[in-house]
Amino acid sequence: MSTRSDPDVSLTANGFDVDRSAGRLGELEPANDLLGDPRALRATMQERGYLFFRELIDPEIVSEARLEVLGKYAVLGEIDDRHPIEDGIAGDGEAVSAVNLRAFSESIRSGYWYRRVTDGPEVLGVAGDLLDGAVQIFAMRWPRFVRPGEGCGFHCDGPYMNRGTDRIFSAWIPLGDVTPTEGALMVLENSHRSERLLSGYLRADADRDGLQWLDDDPVSVQEQYGDRWLTTDFEAGDVLFFGMHTLHGAFDNRSPVGRCRLSSDTRYQRADEPADPRWNGADFEGHGGSRVFYPGLGRWNNADFQDEWKDVDDRGRIVLREETDRDRN
Repeated sequence: MSTRSDPDVSLTANGFDVDRSAGRLGELEPANDLLGDPRALRATMQERGYLFFRELIDPEIVSEARLEVLGKYAVLGEIDDRHPIEDGIAGDGEAVSAVNLRAFSESIRSGYWYRRVTDGPEVLGVAGDLLDGAVQIFAMRWPRFVRPGEGCGFHCDGPYMNRGTDRIFSAWIPLGDVTPTEGALMVLENSHRSERLLSGYLRADADRDGLQWLDDDPVSVQEQYGDRWLTTDFEAGDVLFFGMHTLHGAFDNRSPVGRCRLSSDTRYQRADEPADPRWNGADFEGHGGSRVFYPGLGRWNNADFQDEWKDVDDRGRIVLREETDRDRN
């Protein structure tokens, strides 16, 4: 695989080295030539488990969304404003403990330019072609801010979204350029066909069954569930769609300049099918009403969803739980 990632900086996921050899790591295959052909899009999604598009969205729109979101993180000190805000260089985050994170999170998700990306006609058009009908976007949107040193465990989306229909597609949208060195997404080739996943893990309900990350070792995951890890050097405007059965995670952000990774996850289903109440409706519940989606700041192997969802007090102030030795290991 050839990417712009610095060859002198090793690629890791959850602290484990990722094998960069040709049989272990490959490139996502663009599907831009299929745009406008719904039948071909559906067939290719079924075959590959993902659809990747270069510059599906106007990069200028994505740049506006990036600046809008990073400007809000800069208020918390999460971005060092001694550098240009759009560079996304990590700050000290000193104000995180003092603000109402519930209000902050809502301000991110409701931003004009952010919604123009997640709810724009380009993304909704592909989702509609895949679903062959009118589309409903989940009320919850997942903007992800990944600091240097952070990553994401391996999982499928199905157990987190399966209390309504199972005909759902996720869209991972980088809000700016993202290389593997800086924490790009990685999907496991042919994992959507894994009988081991289909007969066990994918039948679970994340909340009911107390799921943590499925695994954190990229080599172990490959041996059990699929073939190569697939990724690329993502650029502003790119969009990656995948289904509920596709196993994925992210490289650790090892940015040599201290850049934070900014991206967004959104989910789309048919409007005439039942929707998971955890993520839909005027007062969706998420993983509990007293929590706020604010990824990072520690690693708990996502026990009780802590890697991504933070407890807050009655004024929306963060309440971090302590990591244990078991969590760190």
